Amino acid sequence: MSQPGYPVILNIAGLPVVVVGGGTVAARKVGKLLEAGAQVTVVSPDLAPRLQEWAGHGKIRWLDKRFEPGDIRGARLVIAATNDPQVNLAVYNALEPYQWINIVDRPDLSDFVVPTTLRQGKLSISVSTSGASPGLAKQITAELAERYDEVYADYVDFLAQCRLEILQHVPDQKQRQRLFAALLDPVFLRLTREGKQKERSARYRRLLSTAAGSPAGRGAGSATAEVEREAGQDGDSDPALKQSGQQQSEDEI
Repeated sequence: MSQPGYPVILNIAGLPVVVVGGGTVAARKVGKLLEAGAQVTVVSPDLAPRLQEWAGHGKIRWLDKRFEPGDIRGARLVIAATNDPQVNLAVYNALEPYQWINIVDRPDLSDFVVPTTLRQGKLSISVSTSGASPGLAKQITAELAERYDEVYADYVDFLAQCRLEILQHVPDQKQRQRLFAALLDPVFLRLTREGKQKERSARYRRLLSTAAGSPAGRGAGSATAEVEREAGQDGDSDPALKQSGQQQSEDEI
């Protein structure tokens, strides 16, 4: 990849993916693919213990052989993860136009790279150096894990549920934006960290009822002003939230 690339999260659940190689690197790749729900085929005459276990339990399909071009037929994604550059290049040369490939030792020939990812429930934070230094990506991810700890799994679940309710009960787009911004007030994360989910829920309910129950004739300004006062009443809200609430993005609509 000579260009920075376009970051995406692919939905590959149920899709066929072929991994050529049976060592520890291939095992790491396969593990992530299984987490994503892919239908994985591994092509290799030998398998690392972890891959042997998955094959034995039917979690992956194993082709006990050396690579041949027909082995990747029908795959949506292909990963060449052998320790032989010539085999990896042979996999690349066998590609069909619709197939995307990741070659572990040739990022310049890869259609995509696999970033190092921190996961806390629905929260995913990925770090990539575009293949330049996987070690640095891992170091940065470890630093992020200290800040975005396991509490964020519950916190993001809470935000997801709130978002659904807001979309259902608040028709005015500007009010929605203000509510989404108000929910990012640090008090909600603090209550999550302290295990005060009932208090957190009660605070959110007050926000929602204020916006949903405001008469149409009052306009968005009056209702959302009450939302901001409610969110910031503890004195630990971020002043930047007012600005973020006015900025529209497709992810918030």
